[in-house]
Formats: sequence, C-alpha cells, structure tokens
Amino acid sequence: MIYRHVRYSHPVPVSDQVERHLAQSMFKAPGPKVLEIGCGTGQYTSWLVQEGYEVTAVDISGEMMALAQKKIAAIEENTSKVKPVHWWHADITEILDQLETYDGIFSMTAFEFVPEPENVLKKLFSHLKPGGCMMIGLIAGMSAWSEYYGEAARNNPTSVFARAALYTKEEIGSWQIGVSVEIGECLFFPPNVQTTTEALSLEEKREGNPGFVVARWVK
Repeated sequence: MIYRHVRYSHPVPVSDQVERHLAQSMFKAPGPKVLEIGCGTGQYTSWLVQEGYEVTAVDISGEMMALAQKKIAAIEENTSKVKPVHWWHADITEILDQLETYDGIFSMTAFEFVPEPENVLKKLFSHLKPGGCMMIGLIAGMSAWSEYYGEAARNNPTSVFARAALYTKEEIGSWQIGVSVEIGECLFFPPNVQTTTEALSLEEKREGNPGFVVARWVK
C-alpha cells in the first residue's frame, strides 16, 4: 500500500480557518530549511514561503503539485526575496533515505494515508537538525468528523477515505518518535453546524472530542 495525499473539502468553510490558525500557531522552525510532506495544491506551501522558509515540497500527485507550482509562481512574481521552493514528486515512504536534514518538517492531512505512520515519523525525526520542529495535522478519530468521513467512505467505496486511518489524540500521543509530543486540538463543532457564528461559539467552549489534532515534536 502506498500513501495517497488528498486535498479534502470541508462541509463548513470556517473549519479550514480554524485548522490553519492552530497549525500556523504551533509550527516554528529555528532555521530556514523546511520539508513539507503532502503539499497538495500549495495552500500551506504559500504560507511557509511567505513566512520566509526555504521549502522542499513533496507530494505523490503531480496534478496537485502543478497547481501548487502555479500558486508559488504568482507569489514569486509579486513578492521580492522569497526563497525558492524545491519540488519533489514522490511518495514520502519511498524517499526517506534520500532526505537531507531540515530545521522543520510540516504536514497537514497527509498522514491519514501513510502506512505505519509511527515508523515513518521516527525516520523523519532523524532528519531534523537539533532544535528542529516536526509537526503534523490530522483528522481525529472518535469524533463527529471521523464519523462524517467514515460515512462518506461507506457511501462511496472508491473514496480516498476508504483508505484513511484516523487516529485519536491518545493513539498519536502513544507513538514513540524520540521525544514527547505536544498536541493541539480544534474542530469542537460538528460537520452539520449551521452557521459560522454557531461553529465559533462551540469552538470556544471546547466540549467533547476534537475533530482535528496537531502533533508537534521538537528535537
């Protein structure tokens, strides 16, 4: 089985904003070199570039990477002195031995599709420089959101989510990567929430299981 990165669509647009806020607040690399796993269409690649990082962007989908390249080209055209992006069309599980060392490793919604994520993350952690930060964002298991995507997979067996493994924060916390993990949580509102106001109100209360978790390891 190979991992297949996916750009998934949220039923509630504010969900993406909430995830972005959490991920961006938790990722801080001590130097410029960042490896992004599952760059997709470049949503986070754009942010990393604008934060001043020199990004190596990996994705298994050449089609999505082409869209990401267009996004970055537009930024390079309109912004002076951005660092170059190094594009790598590959399955991360097949290039682990070819990686350099990085100040940061960043991945959003890709590790649901990576077989044996604990082992892969352990190998990735060995490619971090001292003080480096590795961070992944995942749809959380045992939540209203995992039920939503699970139902989507049951209704459509060809859905990418039929191949997804959705882990709880406790499962992620038990992974032996090399150092202890810090976990951030968000999406405390369900996918069927009716309005942005209601979603943000429920998010503030932080009741029940989170629908999305961000895990960070610092070397």
